[in-house]
Amino acid sequence: MKLRKLALLMQVPVLLTVSGGEAFAAEQSLDEITITATRNTDGDSSSRNISVVSQDDIARQQATSVPQVINYLPNVTLTGGPREQVQGVNIRGLGGNRVLQLIDGVRQNFESGHRPTYFLDPSLLKNVEVLRGPSSSLWGSGALGGVVSQNTIHAADLLDGDNLGGFVKQGYQSNGDKWTTTGALASRFGNVDLLLSGYYRDGNDLELGNGDDLENSADRDQGVLAKLDWFIDNDQMATFNFRRSYTDGGVPSNASANLGTSVFLVDREIQTDHASVDYRFNPDNKLIDSQLNLYWNRTEVDENRVSDNRFDTTNIRTLGLNLNNRSQFGDVSVLYGVDGYQDKLDASRSGPSRPIVPEATTDVWGAFTEVQIPFADILRLELGARYDYFATEADNLNNDRSDNAFSPSAAISWLPNEDLQVTLRYDEAFRAPSAEELYTTGTHYSYGPAGANTFINNPNLKPEESQNIEFLVDYQMQNAFNEKDTVNIHASVFHNEVNNFIEQIATNYQQIMLIYGPQFDDYYPVNTEYRNVDKAQLVGFELAMDYQWQNWNAMVSYGQTRAKNKNTGEALANIPADKWVLDLNKSWLSDSLQTGSTLTRVESQKHKPNDVMSANEDYEHYNLVDLYARWTPRDFENLTVDLTVNNLTDQHYRVAFQQLYMPGKDIRLGVKYDF
Repeated sequence: MKLRKLALLMQVPVLLTVSGGEAFAAEQSLDEITITATRNTDGDSSSRNISVVSQDDIARQQATSVPQVINYLPNVTLTGGPREQVQGVNIRGLGGNRVLQLIDGVRQNFESGHRPTYFLDPSLLKNVEVLRGPSSSLWGSGALGGVVSQNTIHAADLLDGDNLGGFVKQGYQSNGDKWTTTGALASRFGNVDLLLSGYYRDGNDLELGNGDDLENSADRDQGVLAKLDWFIDNDQMATFNFRRSYTDGGVPSNASANLGTSVFLVDREIQTDHASVDYRFNPDNKLIDSQLNLYWNRTEVDENRVSDNRFDTTNIRTLGLNLNNRSQFGDVSVLYGVDGYQDKLDASRSGPSRPIVPEATTDVWGAFTEVQIPFADILRLELGARYDYFATEADNLNNDRSDNAFSPSAAISWLPNEDLQVTLRYDEAFRAPSAEELYTTGTHYSYGPAGANTFINNPNLKPEESQNIEFLVDYQMQNAFNEKDTVNIHASVFHNEVNNFIEQIATNYQQIMLIYGPQFDDYYPVNTEYRNVDKAQLVGFELAMDYQWQNWNAMVSYGQTRAKNKNTGEALANIPADKWVLDLNKSWLSDSLQTGSTLTRVESQKHKPNDVMSANEDYEHYNLVDLYARWTPRDFENLTVDLTVNNLTDQHYRVAFQQLYMPGKDIRLGVKYDF
C-alpha cells in the first residue's frame, strides 16, 4: 500500500553520514528522502544545513548517549562531561535549551538546573538528524542553535517482508565494566505492525585517561519502546507510540562537576514516559498530505541528598498537538499548520535554605507556513513565517506574563545541474524564557553559617532572539579521480546575531570581611538572578568532503565558530574549539567485514572571556584515535559483531569550558542476532 511504502522509506538510511561527515544522498533519489527535522516529507526541502547519522553508524559507534552519536559532526560538540546521563549538545556555540530536541517529531521540553535532558537510548534509534542554525519558522521557541531530531525504529525495520522478526543484542564496554542487553520483537497482523523493544544497562565508575577513577559515575538504566503502525487503507495510517525509561544512581547534584562545598552527592531516580498518536492522510489529491500528532510527555526526577536526607522532586508534564498539511499547486509547494503545547512544572523540596522552583504552567500556540517556488528549473525560492503566542503563570508566586514572536525565513537556491546546489538563507528564531528563569527564588548556595547567595526572580525577562545569514554549497562529482568514484563536498558559512541572551549571573557583591572579620577582603555575591545581558555575534563555517571508490570510503571535516559580546568585544564562554575529523574505512571479504578508524583533532581554545574563572583555565588541544570493525559472517548472515576502541592512546583531555576530564581508553563489543 502507498502509505506502507512511505513508512518504509521513512526508515531507510538513505543518507551516508559517518564520523565527522555530512549527509549525502546514496542510491535512492533525493525525492525519497524524509527529513523530519524540517517538518517535511518532501525531499526537495534541502536548503537547510542538515546531517543525518544512520542506524548502521549508530551501531558501529556503539554510543551510549545521543550526544555521543553526533559528536563527530562539524560544529557539533558534546557537553556535560563524561557522565553520559547529563551529556548535552552544543551547536555552533549554542547549547542547552537553545537547541531544540525532538523524538519522532515531538518536542522534549524538560530542562531543570543541572539535571539530564537526553533520555533516549541509542539502541532504539533508526537515525538522528541534526539541523544547524536557527529554525523557529518551523518549530517555534528553542531552536536558536538548531534541532536534534531522534527517530525511533518501527516494526517494518525488522520484518523485511516477513510476519515475525526481531533481534537480541549483548554489549560490553571495558571502561566502567558496563553491560548492555537490548532486544526487540516485531510482528505483522494483516494491516497492523507491532513492535516491542527494551534495553537494560548497568555499569561501574569510569576511568579517566590518567588512570584515575571518576567517582560517582556509575549508572544503571532501562527502558521500553512499544509501537503500533496501523495502515488503515491506501490513504491513511496511524502510529501509536509508548516509551518509558528509568535511571538511578548516586551522582553529584551537578553531575558535570565533582563534589564540593556547593555540589552534594544525591541518589537520583529519573522516570520518563511518552505516549503519542501520529495520524497521516495522503489521498490521491495534490492538495492534501496531512499529519496530526497528539502527544503526552512526563519526566519526574527524585533526589535524596545523602548527607542530610533532603528530598527533592521535580516533575514536568507536557500535552501537545501538531497539525500540518502540504498542498501542491502546480510546481509550487505549500506547507502550513498549527501546533501548541502546555507544560506544567511543579516541585517539592524539604529542608530550609533551598531554591524554590515555581509551580508554573506554560502555554504556547503557533501557526506556520513555508512556500517553495521553483523558477526556470534552476532557481528555487523558499519563504517561511511563523507566529507564536506564549504565556507563563507561576501559581505559587501569583505572577504571570505573556508575549508573542514572529519568525520569518527565506532562502534562494541555484541548481544549475543535478550535481550542484548553492543556497543563501536568512532565518530568525527566538527562545521564550523558562518558568525557572522567570520565577526561581530561595537560596542558591551557602557561604557558611554567616552568609548565603539567594535567587531573585525576574518576571520581566525578554525572549532571546537571533538572526542568521547562511551560505551553503553542495557539490557532487562522478569519476573525479578514478572510474566510478564519487566525491561529495559540503561547505557552509554563517553569521548569527543573538540578542537578549538569558544568563544566570551573580549580583550585589559584598565584602566577606563584613561577615567573617577584617582578615578577609574579598567580595562575594549576595544574589543570583537571570538577566538579559549580552548581544552576541557568532560567525563560523563548516567544510566536509566524502570520497567513495570501490570498497574505500574517506571523509574529512572541519568546523570553526567564533563568538563575541557585541557590547564589549569580549569572547563568549562555552564556544567549542576548532575541530578536525578524518574517517577512513574499507570493506573486505565480499563486504562481510568493514574496518575503519576515526582521527579527531581538537585545537586549543584560546578565545575565552576575560573573567577570572575563564582566564585562569587552560583548554589544550588533544588528538583522539578511535578504531572500529563490523563483521557479518557469510555463513551466518543474521549475526553481526561490532568492535570499537575509543580513545586508543588513553588521552587525558577536557572539552573546552567543561569542568571534568573525559574517559580514557574504552573497548566496546556488541554481538547482535537478527531473526
